[in-house]
Amino acid sequence: MSDSPFILAIDLGTSGPKVALVSGEGEVIAADFERVEQIFLPGGGAEQRPEDWWTAIVTATRRLLAGGRVGAADIAAICCTSLYSTTVPVGEDGRPLANAIMWMDTRGAPYVRRLVGGVPSVEGYGLGKLIPWLRLTGGVPTRSGKDSLAHILYLKHEHPEIYRRARFFLEPKDYLNLRMCGRAAATYDSINLHWLTDNRDIHHIRYHERLLQMADVDGEKLPPLVSGLEVLGTLRPEAAEELGLRPEVRVVAGVTDAQSAAIGAGAIENYVTYLYLGTSSWISCHVPFKKTDLLHNMASLPSVLPGRYYVANEQECAGVCLDFLRESVLGMDLPSAEAYRALDRAAEEAPPGSGGVIFTPWLYGERTPIEDPNVRGGFFNLSLNTTRSELIRAVFEGVAYNARWLLECVERFV
Repeated sequence: MSDSPFILAIDLGTSGPKVALVSGEGEVIAADFERVEQIFLPGGGAEQRPEDWWTAIVTATRRLLAGGRVGAADIAAICCTSLYSTTVPVGEDGRPLANAIMWMDTRGAPYVRRLVGGVPSVEGYGLGKLIPWLRLTGGVPTRSGKDSLAHILYLKHEHPEIYRRARFFLEPKDYLNLRMCGRAAATYDSINLHWLTDNRDIHHIRYHERLLQMADVDGEKLPPLVSGLEVLGTLRPEAAEELGLRPEVRVVAGVTDAQSAAIGAGAIENYVTYLYLGTSSWISCHVPFKKTDLLHNMASLPSVLPGRYYVANEQECAGVCLDFLRESVLGMDLPSAEAYRALDRAAEEAPPGSGGVIFTPWLYGERTPIEDPNVRGGFFNLSLNTTRSELIRAVFEGVAYNARWLLECVERFV
């Protein structure tokens, strides 16, 4: 084992946080996971409780430390990565004023469509609004209502008291950093889907007054921008005590999941492409240019790597399709890991092509390569001869087919 100081790495995904002890050379010494609840509400609502994130992180961290592989005194820093396009409104005291509005939530759609609409129109966007957004940010707020800007607009119109009391609207990792060290900040990548920054000079990203005016969002409620490599501070005594760590442990600003996935896959050079599969999925790479594909809802946005852009896209449902299959279709009463192994074995029993059964994985709409929050998934070509194994394999293949569809668009983009 390394003699260098260790890092506590926190990866907050939709299903819950994964927490790992990592050496200075990048070796993962030990890891743990704690699941959190997803809350679905009428009208397209999708939420989680920020307090659940913190409780799960504390639980997983204490289990890791209890394992004895690394002592608390040997941990020098904490760095978070997390899902994004998720909004946590916090008050003056840094506490959440409401549940986090998740990346799947569509309740802000009416307000963002009103915001971006106009005549003449291109793909539902008023031309006079589309041009400055594309010119300044490289993209445009999606009409599905799933971006962070749409979540803020939803709160402003549907919950004005929460909007009024909010000191900051934070992405998940930025909320966790505030909780740990007391400093509110967003990184150049975590702020992307607010669509309120001037990204033309990749070395000088800043909020743009015209975009703030167009969106009618109070810029004072947005956190200061920093590099993901910046050390924000050290652990607050209360956070250190809960985690079982020293207050001297440094808190690094960190990155969003799209950025950490690229680095973890080794895709750090331009055009080196990787496929991410988690609750959702995407295909991305770094590129040396700012570009937008409005038709396929894809853009190159600022990366955590200094002076770089990355190709931003996302498919809503990938690994979560297996959760849906085991819980809602098959009713498997098994622990998650055991259930997934059983699904793997069953899928192996069916031939490629799943006997002609096709599964479309659009269980919560889709973002790319076609944005449609209302499209839905299902099984096709079922017959009385369809087997359980064919149904299971069809879900695996459906996610793969969807990724193949996206790949074609990414190849044309780059």
